[in-house]
Amino acid sequence: MKRITTLLLVGVLLTIGFVPLHVLEIRDVRKGKTVFVQGVSSGETFSLTFIHSVEKSPVTDYFRIDDAFRIVLYETAFRSLNTGLPATISEGQTLTRTAQGFRLSIIDRIFSDIQLWVDDSYAGALEIGGRVISLAALAGNTLLMVRVRKIPLWEYAFRTMC
Repeated sequence: MKRITTLLLVGVLLTIGFVPLHVLEIRDVRKGKTVFVQGVSSGETFSLTFIHSVEKSPVTDYFRIDDAFRIVLYETAFRSLNTGLPATISEGQTLTRTAQGFRLSIIDRIFSDIQLWVDDSYAGALEIGGRVISLAALAGNTLLMVRVRKIPLWEYAFRTMC
């Protein structure tokens, strides 16, 4: 009886281990190495902030995970309308002036992944689930790729323990 119980428990654990989970993954493109992984659900939001290289002011892009687990850009916040920052709006977009600068609402721009150069001087950060994570601290000054992908639960557990 004990052996059957043990086998059943092992079977259940193996089965659960292969349950798929959607994660937000950040990879160091040059090294081909995952440097961050966090489970995400449909409707969850996150932001990426960086210091604009010309304007030297912060820019924040706001994203959400849609029902198909795609990354959707829905808004960008910035302080000025100068070089390299939006100066005009397209049909369906809304530009709003705030105390901190401007917010440009965007009609659901979908990304399969986001590739960005990370450097300490750009102060790149990911904010998700109330946590703010320095992108340069994850992998140094390098090219990162942000994406959502489906992985088995065992892989997620392994990556979060390492």
